[in-house]
Amino acid sequence: MKLKNTLKVVIASLLVVACSLAIFGCVNNDINKPVDGKLPNQLDNRRYYFQQGYRTDWDIITQDADRYMVNRETGLIMTLAPLQMTKDEEGNDVPVQKAVEENGETVMKNVPVENVEYCIYYYNGTGIYMTTSRADLVRWLKDPDSDFYFNNKHNINGPRDTFLEKGESTIYTAKFSKLQFSTQAYTFTRDGEDWQGVYNIVMSGMEYFIVTYEAKADLYDKYLEAYTDTIGDFRKKGWETSDVG
Repeated sequence: MKLKNTLKVVIASLLVVACSLAIFGCVNNDINKPVDGKLPNQLDNRRYYFQQGYRTDWDIITQDADRYMVNRETGLIMTLAPLQMTKDEEGNDVPVQKAVEENGETVMKNVPVENVEYCIYYYNGTGIYMTTSRADLVRWLKDPDSDFYFNNKHNINGPRDTFLEKGESTIYTAKFSKLQFSTQAYTFTRDGEDWQGVYNIVMSGMEYFIVTYEAKADLYDKYLEAYTDTIGDFRKKGWETSDVG
């Protein structure tokens, strides 16, 4: 009888330990679980360690299939844009689509709004060192004689015509990711028409991202709030799961 009671105590103790470990494991998993982001669509780019959220009325317009750089000379990784929207039979907002040929097949593609672009550029190479500061990079990006001059280096349509910076660079915190961006607003012309833009710098060791929003002057304010939501859901990622911003 005494042996039987002892066995009961041992088994009960083991069950308690097992339950405790299970609960601890669940808690640990919740703590280490990556943040999903605030916008409905999330792109997790593990090649360059960032995650970008975007709205259902926006879409990825340019991206390499394997998520390498689209253009290594400029550092372009991807382009987002708002979509042309229409109503379905039930009155819901849905993207306008058109048929396009891809690899010999006809597929339906969402139609973006023209002349509005949100781009992510990346650089990790010659001239950037562990001792390079945010102030250094801000200065280089604003200097026409620098190899890092923004208007020569980070673009998708060649250097912008009549490029003019507006005021001084400022630093602000993105709404969601808590990253510290240095920002610079500017104006330029493209095909004789006035555009507005803003670029945002975020550094991490020997690399930096440039996130840009550019639009024709008459469209800039219309999509400004959507742009703010989008950059507010950009964040750098750690090796496996956690945010590093």
